[in-house]
Amino acid sequence: MMMVKKSLVTLALGLFAFAALNAQAGAALVPDGYNPKGLPTAGCFWTGPFTASRDLTNIAYPGTEIAYWGAKFRTPAGAVLKLHGKYPHARYSSLNAYESSGGTPTGSISDRQIRPDRGSVNTSLPGKNRKAKKRSWTVRVLGTAAPQNPGRNTLYAESADDEYQDILYRVYVPDKGRNYAGGTGIPTPELVLQDGTVLKGKALCQAINSNHNYVSNPLPLPLYNSLVNWPGKDPLTNPAPANFSFVKFFNLNLSMARYKTDAEFDATWQANPVEQGTLYANNDARYMTGAVSLRYGKVLVIKGSMPTTPKTWHGNRRTKAGQLAEWDMCSIESLATTKTHRCLFDQQIPVKGKKRRYTIVASLAGDRPKNATRKCGVAWLAFDPDGDGAGRKDSQLLLTRNVIPSRGFKHAVQNVTTPYNAAKIMGRYYPRGSYTSKSAFQKLGCPKAGL
Repeated sequence: MMMVKKSLVTLALGLFAFAALNAQAGAALVPDGYNPKGLPTAGCFWTGPFTASRDLTNIAYPGTEIAYWGAKFRTPAGAVLKLHGKYPHARYSSLNAYESSGGTPTGSISDRQIRPDRGSVNTSLPGKNRKAKKRSWTVRVLGTAAPQNPGRNTLYAESADDEYQDILYRVYVPDKGRNYAGGTGIPTPELVLQDGTVLKGKALCQAINSNHNYVSNPLPLPLYNSLVNWPGKDPLTNPAPANFSFVKFFNLNLSMARYKTDAEFDATWQANPVEQGTLYANNDARYMTGAVSLRYGKVLVIKGSMPTTPKTWHGNRRTKAGQLAEWDMCSIESLATTKTHRCLFDQQIPVKGKKRRYTIVASLAGDRPKNATRKCGVAWLAFDPDGDGAGRKDSQLLLTRNVIPSRGFKHAVQNVTTPYNAAKIMGRYYPRGSYTSKSAFQKLGCPKAGL
């Protein structure tokens, strides 16, 4: 019992120091246009795109089918910031607001919730013409907390007095051949001052102290290494169990406790059984991660049933509603880097039968079985040759996300209520994994492998 209490205190202190470091970075006022890391920008307002394809922007576990643009600013008293955008040729888009000090979401509005401008079409809705030429929208961004009855087409982006407002614009799965923004560009800002004056461009950015001071928030390496080398755990495999499993992300505290003993993990959950997104999580998504160690096997086979999702990737003119808006699975490094290596999204994964069964084989490129191909009914996901990015080449994580489940779909990650009931709640939609070898999987042949 004493060890559990001591461990929790140590963990809490580590988190406090981590949070304090981020808060200090977020609170400091900087000049207009401040961009110390040379991040890509889209005008003076937006920073980005943040993508996994560039090391400079591969932070906070971006999906490889996803792009983000961020904006940090301070709205003058009485002013209203307006964003004028167009629904992208893509699966999904949204606006999220965050606590600037830690990337915790405080509010969001998805494309499905945004009403179009007069004469335009919300192309994200099932059955609508996705190729419509008139597809414009306008959203207000207010620097206040959301009221009990939120306004239409309004994103509430409250911030503390010493911090910036912090928002992200996301685009998931652009139609094949389209750019990161889905071929329609990113929203254009307009500031309406209290006296009615309208500002755009550089005048707007100067008025709101817009800047590009985004700082990656990985776990400090000494803290990460202390978790890996936790007493009673094997540092060569920690936190991966021999029997691979996915666990829902509830909060950073609990994710860190996975490196500790079962008793300490249980105690951490009992002390803080709440969901709290961080690392710029999408408010419309929920996540599960699974710890991998190639010491248990060079090949990891994941099986499950794929939820239905809208078919958009090939530029479909109209789509039907799905059980989820989007599903993916990614190979990522660790909390020490928050980098993504590769992802597969729903339409890239072959499915079989009415139950939409799938098989994903994850391995390093040199260990890929010859029958881990779409022709054989198998999707292959590349593991990161850098491992956890902190020196352990054979350790990393898998991440899977569920975006906007339909009301009737009760088996999404969103419905999981504890770290222990994911398999029960999700049923056949829970991704189950097992280790094997390249030769053993190849012996299954083709096309039986994975079917």
